[in-house]
Amino acid sequence: MRSIQLLAFCLVAAGPIAAQSTPDRVLVGYWHNWGSPNTLQLTAIPEAYDVINIAFATPTVPHGATMQFTPFAGAYPSSQGFINDVATLQAAGKKVLISIGGANDPVVVDSIADAQAFASSMLQLVTTYGFDGLDIDLEGSSFLLQAGDTNFQSPTTPRVVHFINGLNQLLAQLPPDFILSAAPETAMVQGGMSAYAGVWGSYLPVLHAFRTRFDWVHVQHYNTGTMFGRDGQIYTPGTIDFHVAMADALIGGFTASTGIAFAPFQPHQVAIGLPATTSAAGSGYTVPALVHAALDRLILGKPAAGYQLANANGYPDFRGLMTWSVNWDVNSGNSFSQPHRNYLDSVFLHVDTPTISAATGGNALFGLTAGRANAGRNHLLLVGFTGTEPGTPLPGGAILPLNIDALTWAVMNPALSSIFSGFIGTLDANGEATAQLVVPPIPPLAGLSLSFAYALEPWDFVSTNVQVMLTP
Repeated sequence: MRSIQLLAFCLVAAGPIAAQSTPDRVLVGYWHNWGSPNTLQLTAIPEAYDVINIAFATPTVPHGATMQFTPFAGAYPSSQGFINDVATLQAAGKKVLISIGGANDPVVVDSIADAQAFASSMLQLVTTYGFDGLDIDLEGSSFLLQAGDTNFQSPTTPRVVHFINGLNQLLAQLPPDFILSAAPETAMVQGGMSAYAGVWGSYLPVLHAFRTRFDWVHVQHYNTGTMFGRDGQIYTPGTIDFHVAMADALIGGFTASTGIAFAPFQPHQVAIGLPATTSAAGSGYTVPALVHAALDRLILGKPAAGYQLANANGYPDFRGLMTWSVNWDVNSGNSFSQPHRNYLDSVFLHVDTPTISAATGGNALFGLTAGRANAGRNHLLLVGFTGTEPGTPLPGGAILPLNIDALTWAVMNPALSSIFSGFIGTLDANGEATAQLVVPPIPPLAGLSLSFAYALEPWDFVSTNVQVMLTP
């Protein structure tokens, strides 16, 4: 109880904050700068997406290093219209990144002059269009390793060395919160466990060089063959085990075929890349239920046969999902973004009913699922009626996605424990708990929307939020 009282003091003392730059669990989608399978303006992108990668900035000449980007005229007859829509998305809290390369346009930075040209041309694009970050989607020959280059920690292939130098030059001219992400193919990352030559393992020098700078890396779990996991077993694309094993290779680290250890990334730096539909890629499409089963294992540490995580308790900070692409998702009626947004929003907290009659009263049952990594921790489920943004900073460093108001204190009042049953408690061995809201008849409060979120002591972990509406 003393820790609850301390938290109450900190909530009172906390001042206003700015909204988080990006959510803890992101949904990333690529937008086509061409007209297939549809022509889509940025403002028509589903609300479910947190990050939009613009595909693509490309070299001015084949296999060049000087980059260019012009908005697709079918969607944007003028560049100013595109710039305005980027700003509109940003005003709505979205992040808009420029992605470079793609499957059809290798970017080759082969010299000091190329590195300078890459940095200066990309800086101009970022400045002109106001992008929030850069996504590296280089494929094919962009990072083709030369014979004799055997150590990703000290690369010798010119197009790898000079790309790293060019990217360093670019980032040095941009603010620290400029987002950096990457979308390598499996062969270029996890493929380094079976070979380190040509395209195999060729992204490892870049990932290693910028490992503390990457906000997230979403390897493409599609258009790939079978791949080794860090346990030495072979996994088949489109399966739960494949998605778990490929993600865990980055989080757990692995040994390259050369015997050099590739150190782990942090869980919050890793996401899974998936095709939005069967038409979006040649292979690798996975139905949402299987994707969610994979995420249950990665995020919550749910035990299962097959591939075993490097950390059996899972990774609550796992970042989320990427898709190729927004256009294909919209073409299929949002069949990708809708179920996956719902999963990411409810993975830690869900409620069995979103509405309760204010006239007659009723109950709402909450499921708290923080995962095995958080087993045994004390939880505090809080409620408010003034929304979720900008949120409330907690003494452990987390930001509760809930604005503290007069209703919040009722949860901590022992006299109201029958109304807020189980709101204060301890997670079980699976990192789970339940709580119940018992609403008496209160007709004057009809139309009030209540927001709920919980934190774990010592207040360094927060859940997503859910809403319950009091209807007439």
